[in-house]
Amino acid sequence: MQKWARCTLGAVIVLLVAAPAVRPPSDDSFPLSTYPMFSLARPQQTTVSSAAGFDAAGTRLRLSPRVVGGTVEVIQAVGTVAQAIGAGTTVELCREVLAEAPDAVVAVEIVTETYDVIAYFDGDEDPLASTVHARCES
Repeated sequence: MQKWARCTLGAVIVLLVAAPAVRPPSDDSFPLSTYPMFSLARPQQTTVSSAAGFDAAGTRLRLSPRVVGGTVEVIQAVGTVAQAIGAGTTVELCREVLAEAPDAVVAVEIVTETYDVIAYFDGDEDPLASTVHARCES
C-alpha cells in the first residue's frame, strides 16, 4: 500500500472515531455512539411507581422485585406496577404483592411518587408528591 493511501486510511479512521464528539447528543447510531443515555440532560425531578410494604408500626419496608413482579429484574417489576396502574388493576396487584411479601409486611400500597433526584441522593428520601392507587392490609 502506498504511503498516501495509508495516511488517507488513518485520517478516515481518526475522523470516524471523533465523529460522535461533534454530533448532537441525541444523534445515536451503531457502531459509533454518542451514548445518549449518559450525554443528554436529565430532569431534576422523576416520577416512580412502585409497591411499598409497611410493618405493624407503619414503617415503610422495601420490597424486592421478586415480591412485586415475580422477577429479579427491577425494570420488569416497575413495568408490572405501571401496567396495573394503566389497566386499573392495582387492587389485585396489591393483594398479590401482600401474599408474596415477608411476614413482617402487614400492609402494601401501590404508589406513584415524585422525587427531587439530587435531594434524594443527598439523603432527603421523602417524595415531593405521592399518589396512592391502592392499599391492602392483612
